[in-house]
Amino acid sequence: MLNTKKYEAQLKELRQDFARRVTAISKDLHHEETAIEKDFAEQATQLENDEVLNSLNDEGKGTVMQIDKALLRINNGTFGICTGCGVKINEHRLDVVPYAEFCIECAEGEVS
Repeated sequence: MLNTKKYEAQLKELRQDFARRVTAISKDLHHEETAIEKDFAEQATQLENDEVLNSLNDEGKGTVMQIDKALLRINNGTFGICTGCGVKINEHRLDVVPYAEFCIECAEGEVS
């Protein structure tokens, strides 16, 4: 039987970490702690950095959403069941990616 308490604790910790990262990235994107450079060349570099930060921010927010969905699956008793095919997700996969909602086969697109 799957130890959902263990995964719930891991997910909550991961969620806090990712939420902190998203907050820090958001501060950098909105230049809350540093002013926008006056020099045009520096502004161009800053814009390039902002593009990278936007990507990281989107990825972080996406991960928080996946974690939230995993916590909901724990609450409704479907955690550890592939949402694609309905088989149990291997515990080794959940140990690595506790918010996984698909088994390896579905995640790789081998099963429809």
